[in-house]
Amino acid sequence: MGRKVLVPALILIFCHAPVWAESLKLFFLDVGEGDAIYIETPDTQRILIDTGNLISGYKVVQFLKKRGIKKLDILIITHPHPDHAGGVFHILQQIKANALYDNGQELDNSSDYDIYRWYSSIYRNGNYRALKAGDSIPMGKVVINILWPYRFTSDWNENTLVLKIIYGETSFILMGDANTGIEKSLLKNSTGLKANLLKTGHHGAKDASSEEFIKAVSPEYAVISADKNNAKGDPESDVTERLKNNGVKIFSTYRDGDIAFESDGKKIKRGRL
Repeated sequence: MGRKVLVPALILIFCHAPVWAESLKLFFLDVGEGDAIYIETPDTQRILIDTGNLISGYKVVQFLKKRGIKKLDILIITHPHPDHAGGVFHILQQIKANALYDNGQELDNSSDYDIYRWYSSIYRNGNYRALKAGDSIPMGKVVINILWPYRFTSDWNENTLVLKIIYGETSFILMGDANTGIEKSLLKNSTGLKANLLKTGHHGAKDASSEEFIKAVSPEYAVISADKNNAKGDPESDVTERLKNNGVKIFSTYRDGDIAFESDGKKIKRGRL
């Protein structure tokens, strides 16, 4: 059985409310090149997964402050590539976090790699711990299961955290920068890959989102986080065609901006920003 990662308990205030009031909300933020996903649970706990890049992290701060958020319950970095982790330098100087997590991979903290030395200094201390496959983070009515990594390789994308967020009968798979190699391992070793929404691996690049994996997840929605006209050419047209051919509705940050979804535990729908 996987480890359970404890988080601070919150006092819950229950009241009569309309349908969808006690909902799980996910916001896929338009941070250009990179990922940033903000989550609010039905128990009013606040989670941020990835932070955008070095020059777009300020957008995450703006989003959080607009919602009146001064503190996060959890901040998770899927892996320390700058397009996922770079925004911490903006965020942690303005927004507090009760618990900090990443994949725990080894970093070169020498003076030749200042960014990773700075990252370790601001992030990997105090209330920090590493996550691995089999861990779970209970968040009241919501649970975050860690599906990957089991092991590290020299390819940082293959070390990315892959997360499955479950609320009632609904679920969301967030692939980080996972590629087809990870997808094959998940298909072989994991059960319960089916989800309502898939945040595609590696920004819709051609080395991710295989036909077999899309069919196994069988999502209604897919979200691609990528920059408009980016230098890497993401998302790959073959990836978007595979998703469309499998009946998946595609949303992308470069076209749609910030994207919101909501779950009442039985179904999901587009949310309001």
